[in-house]
Amino acid sequence: MFWNSLMKNPFLAIGIILFGLFITQVARKEKWGFFYNEKFATTSCTGAVIKIVKKIPNNWKVFCEGNNMAVEILELAIPDQATNLRALMYRQLANHMSFIARASVPDILEKVFLVRFRITHPGMVINAVTEGKYIVKLVTLENSEHIMTHLKATVQVKEEMK
Repeated sequence: MFWNSLMKNPFLAIGIILFGLFITQVARKEKWGFFYNEKFATTSCTGAVIKIVKKIPNNWKVFCEGNNMAVEILELAIPDQATNLRALMYRQLANHMSFIARASVPDILEKVFLVRFRITHPGMVINAVTEGKYIVKLVTLENSEHIMTHLKATVQVKEEMK
């Protein structure tokens, strides 16, 4: 019955097909329901995160925001009443960045646009942003002075005291 009415009215059949295509395209763009699944969206970030998630501690969260990687860390290694908290937090930031560089595949991490770090401590919060191609270079640097100058040139940091 329905098939016969579609055969008699071909414009109705074409209209239904085009409307269905339009709805699926809008659903993917607007991320509606079962039409969109972010797990299947391929980006360089997802490739890097899959490798990193296997090696991170429990106090870390690593996830993607498009092709940008976000790393959120609840800092446990620094005592609450440390006298030189700022220096210790920056050292931990450098250590965490080098860990991400060593734990991921360099070719994939180079293609990640931005890598955002948020290190939370009861006395201070550090937000840092850099590009993936700069984090990859941390693997080859061994001298602490070279690492320090590289981080000063490539990382933008904002700190918040609590």
